[in-house]
Amino acid sequence: MDAFSIDDRCAQIVGSYRAIPPAVRKAVSQECQRFVADHIERQRSFAVETTMRTLVSVRQAERARGQGFRTALTFLCTNSPDINVERVLQRAQAGGHAASEGEIRAVHIAALANLAEAVRVFDRCRILDSSEPWKHPRLVARVTRGKITLERGAPSWAANALSTDSEGS
Repeated sequence: MDAFSIDDRCAQIVGSYRAIPPAVRKAVSQECQRFVADHIERQRSFAVETTMRTLVSVRQAERARGQGFRTALTFLCTNSPDINVERVLQRAQAGGHAASEGEIRAVHIAALANLAEAVRVFDRCRILDSSEPWKHPRLVARVTRGKITLERGAPSWAANALSTDSEGS
């Protein structure tokens, strides 16, 4: 399946994940939008990695569904943006993509705010918690055609973001 990662494409152009100029990130975001539009038009399966800081990917999923695609979302999150800040710092120190603390916190908040809309649009969603260091992400919720199923012990961020009052199923 064809896939597009904005961070990977930026690094390919610049030669590094570090200090990616905003103009490059903007141009690559537009390239990603063309990639999606082209795949929808040609009826070709595709995947896109996104932080979901905006609803662009949700609108793209709507267009894809309108053209007969089955859509799926895998959403990873942590209990706290503090975890994300620490992990991005470690990644940057190892030569990977960096981001400011403010940007990391804003993305965490925006992604959670956009999740409820995303699960209404995508056919299937898997919501994973990756808070535990050095462990595989844990499935905390599933959504199929709008029906939300929280797993037992799902963290409060999942229940809150999915606008669900009860934890566990």
